[in-house]
Amino acid sequence: MCSKLLPLFLLMILLLTTSIYPVNADDWYQSQPDHFTVYLSDGTVLFRIGRRVYVDDEYVSQDNKKYRITKVNLSNKTAIAEFIENIELPDISDLFFSSSMPVLAQNENRTIGIYCTHTDESYVPSDGAASIRANGGILDVARRFGEELINRGIKAVVDTTPHDPHDAGAYRRSRQTAFKIIKDHSPAALFDIHRDSVPKEEYITRLNGKEITRIRIVVGRSNQNREVNESFAYRIKAVADKRYPGLIKDIFIGKGNYNQELHPRSLLLEFGTYDHMKERALKAASLFAEVVDIALFGGTARYGETRREQQRGTPQEEQVPEPQENTGAGKGLLILFLFVLACGGAFFFLSQGKEEALQQVQNIKNLVLAIKESIATLLRK
Repeated sequence: MCSKLLPLFLLMILLLTTSIYPVNADDWYQSQPDHFTVYLSDGTVLFRIGRRVYVDDEYVSQDNKKYRITKVNLSNKTAIAEFIENIELPDISDLFFSSSMPVLAQNENRTIGIYCTHTDESYVPSDGAASIRANGGILDVARRFGEELINRGIKAVVDTTPHDPHDAGAYRRSRQTAFKIIKDHSPAALFDIHRDSVPKEEYITRLNGKEITRIRIVVGRSNQNREVNESFAYRIKAVADKRYPGLIKDIFIGKGNYNQELHPRSLLLEFGTYDHMKERALKAASLFAEVVDIALFGGTARYGETRREQQRGTPQEEQVPEPQENTGAGKGLLILFLFVLACGGAFFFLSQGKEEALQQVQNIKNLVLAIKESIATLLRK
């Protein structure tokens, strides 16, 4: 029995840490759309971005040149960057000219997780406002992305749980959503869908004769998955540059983690900005679904047969029931968990504001009830 309960106990601790402890993410937010402008030393504008920038943040331009921010002026929302190196994107020619399946596609679970941290983000010309609480136009973009993945034979989990208000606590709240997607579906990749708050000229482009918005990829540099997520971003850009040149605008590698430490292929995506038609972002989402299919599955998801399908009908190994053990172990683990919960809760209430704390009370209650029921179920077996 103890061996059964130990994994559950470890899961409890992970749930606790993802539910109430602070999350290191972007903490710059404004009531109205605003942005930082990053310049080169000669005064040339390098890029604009609707989030705070920090010294040592990095930026990869559309032509694959990497820059690092060296100075930041918070008062006028500007920064200076210097050139570091030219980036060589991964060779993805095998995805287009070979029938062999790429390494990333060997995961039998062809599932993509999709959610929106800022569920209020909207497109003014189409939605009528830049922000619509809990029902922003960005959710339509996430849904379109998911629909196009499904059309390509990929399972898409689109979670539209609201994380309002749009403040410094949004990433803490969306962390629970991201964790739930990972726990329930084990996706091959996880995408947090946003829109930017810079002038529309930064994003609008023409592709195949149609006006669409470009896409910015954001990677958090303050977590252990930074390198693998950055590599995944380069792979995505390499495929997009080959299939739909210009679709990927650039890559921003910023301070924070954006919950990307939860999954080794987790990216934040900016589908355009607030002051252009949402339809441009919807078109971009459709094209991006094909890019993801190629990057992860070699474009074979629609036609390929997964190993699970190949193995369907294979006899399962007979499970031998384990002997019953003393239920005292379960009770002991429950007491230990409640102690950890109490200590974590005390730290949380002391370190967070009243409004943020009250927003988590119900989540903690639900967590305790769910764990109590899970332990009771195991003890009855």
